[in-house]
Amino acid sequence: MRFSHATTRVLALLLCANALTASMPAHADEAWTMTKLAFCGIPMSGGSGSVSISASAFSEGGRRVANATEGRLIRICETETGREIASLSVPTSRDKDDDDVRIATFSPDGAQLATASADRMVRLWQIDGGKLLATLEHPEPVAFVTFSPNGARLATATRDRIVRIWEIPAGREVAVLQPPSPVTFAVFSPDGKTLVTTCWEGTVHFWDAATGRQTLVLTGSSKVNGARFSRDGARIATWSDDKTARLWNAASGRAVHTLKHTERVSATAFSGDGSRMATAAGKEARVFDVASGRQIAVMKGHESDVNDVSFSPDGSRVLTASDDRTARIWNAATGAELTALQGPFSALSFVAFNGDGQRIAAVAGVEPVMWTRLAAARLPDGVAGLWFGNFGPPDEPPEIIKERCQRGPIKINGDGLIVFFETSSSEPPQPVLHLRCASDLSCQIFTGAPGQGLEVQGTGRLNVTGKALCLAGECRPIARCPQLKWTEQEQKSGYAKRWETAVQAPLQ
Repeated sequence: MRFSHATTRVLALLLCANALTASMPAHADEAWTMTKLAFCGIPMSGGSGSVSISASAFSEGGRRVANATEGRLIRICETETGREIASLSVPTSRDKDDDDVRIATFSPDGAQLATASADRMVRLWQIDGGKLLATLEHPEPVAFVTFSPNGARLATATRDRIVRIWEIPAGREVAVLQPPSPVTFAVFSPDGKTLVTTCWEGTVHFWDAATGRQTLVLTGSSKVNGARFSRDGARIATWSDDKTARLWNAASGRAVHTLKHTERVSATAFSGDGSRMATAAGKEARVFDVASGRQIAVMKGHESDVNDVSFSPDGSRVLTASDDRTARIWNAATGAELTALQGPFSALSFVAFNGDGQRIAAVAGVEPVMWTRLAAARLPDGVAGLWFGNFGPPDEPPEIIKERCQRGPIKINGDGLIVFFETSSSEPPQPVLHLRCASDLSCQIFTGAPGQGLEVQGTGRLNVTGKALCLAGECRPIARCPQLKWTEQEQKSGYAKRWETAVQAPLQ
């Protein structure tokens, strides 16, 4: 069993009062918890002996995460367990202290990692065993690295407008490409036979990945910021500074649809079946029908620009990442917001569901985080209700029992949410801690009011009887709150209404 000082704090709540304030969010049918994945548990910069991250990356499906720290050390962890599976020490060819790892990218199967440093070297690593497989030297700093879908090739782009295709793990240079302007993005087709590059001057170039021969050029846009293939490779979407996203026939280069927006488009994504496309532009996301170009839904609610967008595996939801430090989940058919997940103290630049849609990988600044959807739970019959810490002598007067319940209620929901309230003033109590418990009564502990995407502070096993609440083996007496009867003064002053709003409101 694992628990932190928060477990002790829960138990202490039943003994004393120490008010904290928080707001109660609206009701939601699901709950998500957040895990910070920086350094496999090593503190973020600012703490004693801590270090900072220079780059991070998730493997496809979010099973692994890599964190590159100062000193060119890369730690690779399993996201589900936090277990460190590899530690890579990246060498440098420069006699400088500022040669941090700037780029980290997993191979599609998660078995290899490519890194790029300021020394103009791209290094290819076998994660199991931490073996350096190849060192790819470049004449200029590397700006972009991407694997082919089968992991057999690697494309790199440098600041001198040159793109190189490498055969891996041998590290043999296959082709050197020369687009007309700096490359903003590079992506392989799903079959790995074509590399697509997007450029500053507004063109999109298709290259034969085996020979480096240019096969197609798409024009008609201002600066193109990226491109995405549909899963079957039949369509390719591009997005540009001219406030458009464009759909193209990937085989012929024929323009299929031009999707206009009111702001610069920052990202696109296809649904798994390729029938819909999501876009991010300004503070909004949109969903379009690929066949007709018809707009299906608009997602509004972010307070700052949206930087990334993706679909859930079943296509029923859209996920967005924003400068407002939130990731939000939306109904893909209606555009209704389902959940807002509060991230760390940086803008979110990347977000994606895992394979079953129950976990979300995101990058905030350069810090990786993972949200996990909690399984639906049901507590035993007779447990739900309003309780209080019963520390008084037997047969206490009703007015004392009422006061105990009013000042420190414990609200237990049948779905496993337990909220501890406190007040040390004449104002109604506010939530200071809460538990989210599974059907097997294993609980996660959180500080403050219930909310989405909060970081777990500890865990423990719950046992509730008619006379005691036990957590992590420590028990405290409780009793059910009586039906509260408000005095005329409590009603006139508004205290009764404020109390009921604070305590009895639907909980998230």
